[in-house]
Amino acid sequence: MIKVIIVEDEMLVRIGLKNSIEWAKIGMEVVADFSNGQAAWDFYQQAKPDLILTDIRMPNMDGMELISRVRENDAQTKIIILTAYEEFDWAHKAMRFGVTDYILKFKMSIDEMVSVLQKVQTELQSKSVRSSAEPQHDLLNVITLKENAMKDYMSYGRYSDAEFAAIAKNLGFRLHPERLILCVMAIDNFKQMENKFKDNHGNLIRFSILNMVSELLAGYNRGEVIYERDEKYILAFSFQDIVSESNIYQQLQDILSHIGSVIKSYLNASVTFGISSIDNGYSAIKHMYDECLRALELRFVLGHEKYIRSDLTKTDRVWKNAELKLDKMYRELEPFNEKYFKEIEAGILSLGKLEGISKQAIQVMMIRWIHWPTVNLNIYANDISSLALDYAGRIHESATLDENVAIFTQYLLDVQNYHKKKRAISKEIAEAIKYIQTHYDQDISLQQLADQVNMNPSYLSKLFKKHLQTSFIEYLNHYRIDMAKDLLVNTHLKSYEIAEKTGYMDDSYFSRIFKKLTGMRPNEFRKHWFVDGREEREDEADDESLQ
Repeated sequence: MIKVIIVEDEMLVRIGLKNSIEWAKIGMEVVADFSNGQAAWDFYQQAKPDLILTDIRMPNMDGMELISRVRENDAQTKIIILTAYEEFDWAHKAMRFGVTDYILKFKMSIDEMVSVLQKVQTELQSKSVRSSAEPQHDLLNVITLKENAMKDYMSYGRYSDAEFAAIAKNLGFRLHPERLILCVMAIDNFKQMENKFKDNHGNLIRFSILNMVSELLAGYNRGEVIYERDEKYILAFSFQDIVSESNIYQQLQDILSHIGSVIKSYLNASVTFGISSIDNGYSAIKHMYDECLRALELRFVLGHEKYIRSDLTKTDRVWKNAELKLDKMYRELEPFNEKYFKEIEAGILSLGKLEGISKQAIQVMMIRWIHWPTVNLNIYANDISSLALDYAGRIHESATLDENVAIFTQYLLDVQNYHKKKRAISKEIAEAIKYIQTHYDQDISLQQLADQVNMNPSYLSKLFKKHLQTSFIEYLNHYRIDMAKDLLVNTHLKSYEIAEKTGYMDDSYFSRIFKKLTGMRPNEFRKHWFVDGREEREDEADDESLQ
């Protein structure tokens, strides 16, 4: 008897399915039913049912996540999607994730549902006969075994070349040591894709891509796909049957193009490939992987959905193109502050003097440009500080230079619009602001400031409210915190040292004010926006993954 579980949060649908179908007549038995995916997953681990009927949208754990978890464990359990008509697109996509069929709730007749179930019954009985005669590897287990073998060899050095060759042969790798070529495939805009599929752990995306690409490569009878981490997958090929390098690259391009189009079609995502040189011997895989990663770094300048060969990394042509893009951006901007635009121009010129331009160097420079107005322009408004914080975050998270340029250009437009709309301030307030900007690192009181501008403290306080829409102490704190942000981004000073340099003798008080105005502690701010530190940590992580 085929064991069935039903997973459906609508009670009437669940009960209706249990009672309206004569399960015994088609050799099936409903052994349990659940209202959410989490309860079904817990039961699955204990009972291992033969067939799961599951809704897509449910509380606690939805159907897509349940399917992903089941498929990580086996490819044998049959799965049928229960879907409403308006969810049909989701059901269609789910078919790529190892789903056998679907049942349209409220639309199909009982006979139509029974027909779907009978098809599954036939497949299960047929599979049972085949497996008793000739046991075979489960597809997902084979993928996992290959992945572990490749990582153990490439990253951890647990096998000699000869040992890996024997393992590759035993596991049926579609790979030979002659004319090897490696690719690292990276999903563009991976975070947005995770959010779209609500796949916080990436399991659903990983399973889908491995399943699709493995099936595609099997059709070519060439190559293996290995999950690396996050958005990256390793594709290993050998072209032992092709002598011409140009023909090898052409066939590789055809395969990669096919992979890209399939992922675009089913997941609505683009991918970029870093491609190694051609070499012989499994021992070459390690340096070929490094070539792929260096090629992928050029994605920042070249953009998404590209096929980037490693020979491009041997010239500075690509990074020279980055200089040209930044220079073009600068020339198309409308200057509204001469000092600020000289700062931007100097930054671009300084890039040309570096031995090697990088994504890290460009983004650090742009984040400094973004914070510059909050510190150096004689303007003030709460929204300027929050605006800078928001745009710095966008720069930090963006993946390409074109995105960086678009973000920074929009930021300048927003600052310029504010600059044009700012109210004219009185001579006394202008003097007061100048004094604060010169002596912000000292202990300043309202009385001291009033004495400097020869004014009654109470009247000066009213002028602050009138012209700047804030109090004296709020203005002083905002200016000090803006200066502190600049030091956090551009120096390695400790928090207490920055507190002293910005007029706060008590580091804990400084930290409280900083969090009140920015939403985070000083060290959190530095970790979040200091690209230099983040990139170094990522580089260290990459090094560790290959040791």
